Amino acid sequence: MKNFKSNKFDLGVDSFVDTTQKVAVALLLDISESMSWYGGLKSVQEGLAVFIKSLREDPYAAASVEVALYVFNHEVKQLVDFQSVNDISVPKLSASGGTQIAPAIERVLHDLEKKSQEYKKQKLNRKAPWIVLLTDCDISEDIDSVVSKTTSLINAKKLTFFAIGTGDEVNISQLKRFNPKSPVIFSPTGEDLVPLFEWLSQSTSGYSQSAEGETFKTDPLDRRYEIV
Repeated sequence: MKNFKSNKFDLGVDSFVDTTQKVAVALLLDISESMSWYGGLKSVQEGLAVFIKSLREDPYAAASVEVALYVFNHEVKQLVDFQSVNDISVPKLSASGGTQIAPAIERVLHDLEKKSQEYKKQKLNRKAPWIVLLTDCDISEDIDSVVSKTTSLINAKKLTFFAIGTGDEVNISQLKRFNPKSPVIFSPTGEDLVPLFEWLSQSTSGYSQSAEGETFKTDPLDRRYEIV
């Protein structure tokens, strides 16, 4: 968990945009029982509200970004289907159960492909979608199959994958496997995730407005988080 890097990194996705572009963003949040320890889930709840509010305040992002919210423990649920942030009411989150990451990511990948086909059918230009995974899990399950899928999409510049780990038990080396091209964002305690969600909203807004052929770079992260 050492080998810290710069807190600014390249998303590695070339943009192709015009005024009718759409960006699908899937938030995939761990709600296993351990996420309720040390105020982690409360911080996620507050961060979600800030994320949605910030995107609403950017007219361009509000028009182009569509967000879906998934939560997972031993099963995965979609709480909010892909839609404009203007239409989203942030649901109340509660923690319980264990953690299974692979089926949760598989579900999101399936839904992102379905959404991409909807955009194509509607003749809407679209940018590579995002998955934002936040977990405190040790990840002891077999993730080889889903890792193969995420890395293939990332290498083809068809997906951006943010992995965010929180707490002492999170398995950083396993999280890195989902996107070897980008570092993992690590929050040591998970008690204050609001600035991280602010950063995500700013990054989402910037990406939605990036020019054709431009490789978008995020703003620097708050120093309370580590890039590992």
